[in-house]
Amino acid sequence: MARIIKYADALKEATEQLLLRDKRVFVLGLGVPQGAGGTTTDLAKKYPHRVLDTPTSEAALTGLAVGAAMSGLRPIVHHDRVEFSLLASDQMFTQAAKWNYMFGGGNPVPLTVRIVVGRQWGNGPQHSQALYAMYGAVRGLKVVIPSTPHMAKGLLISAVRDPNPVLVLEPRWLYQTKQDVPKRMFEVPLEKARVLCKGKDLTVVAYGDGLVDSLQALELIGRKISVELIDVVSINPIDHDTIRKSVMKTGRLLCIDTTSEAFGVGSEIVAGVMKSCTLKQRPVVLAAPNVPCPTSTILTANWYPTKVDIANAILRAMKKPMVKKTLTFAELHLAPSYTIV
Repeated sequence: MARIIKYADALKEATEQLLLRDKRVFVLGLGVPQGAGGTTTDLAKKYPHRVLDTPTSEAALTGLAVGAAMSGLRPIVHHDRVEFSLLASDQMFTQAAKWNYMFGGGNPVPLTVRIVVGRQWGNGPQHSQALYAMYGAVRGLKVVIPSTPHMAKGLLISAVRDPNPVLVLEPRWLYQTKQDVPKRMFEVPLEKARVLCKGKDLTVVAYGDGLVDSLQALELIGRKISVELIDVVSINPIDHDTIRKSVMKTGRLLCIDTTSEAFGVGSEIVAGVMKSCTLKQRPVVLAAPNVPCPTSTILTANWYPTKVDIANAILRAMKKPMVKKTLTFAELHLAPSYTIV
């Protein structure tokens, strides 16, 4: 029997199950006892000494968690905005990521850092950044992007159980999306891309909110084109083998980035493919402009790639007629409550 829950609830359920099963796990961050967007609501009542609010110092709280991880605990740090997490960059990039390499591989740092990526109506240039590629470039970190509620739960459990520091980048845009998620604890591999749809005409590679838009784009197209859709899942490391295997079959590649293209995940995927594959046509990266995201809805309507943009990029690659559809204000600017099959 299907059990449909939200992305935010899946994260909460994973956290609660981890707290119940493993006494080494604790959660800390600004506003965590107050709910952290619904992902930790009421957990502090059940675990008052293990779900902790902190002073406003991202550097201090993350440094505390790094030290705790080095000492054998399994902390989960929550940063409510990706911009705020930058204040803890030294603790993540220089300390947690490098520690085990500096001491012969016998000093693991089982730290999990949840970072909320801020696409949201009205967040403007300073609270809508993704910065995926920046985190993906840090050697010594594993970096994953859950694209669905099922993946959110499975990846968080895998991250906390992994001996390495893992960053879980969570698109806030997806918090209200829904899916059938098992109540039991389960893990999802941290370093393996997923093939969601098998196809022979075109490979579409996406992640996070771009994956949900891609699924909706395929609904717009119907059965006109045989598309192989891949969820990247991990951007450090990227599962190039799965992507290359698909592209060698289809001969065509479309990458979806819901942030700017320059130095982006899509560019990295294209580079990996072009090292070993011969394509039928040039690869395409559909991405946001290389400027900061504006605040005005008049401008943001044309900033993020939409399901119509993705559908038409697929149709264009196959020389098919374009979809003519005008999206509503809600479709363009309000976070989706889409149920993912």
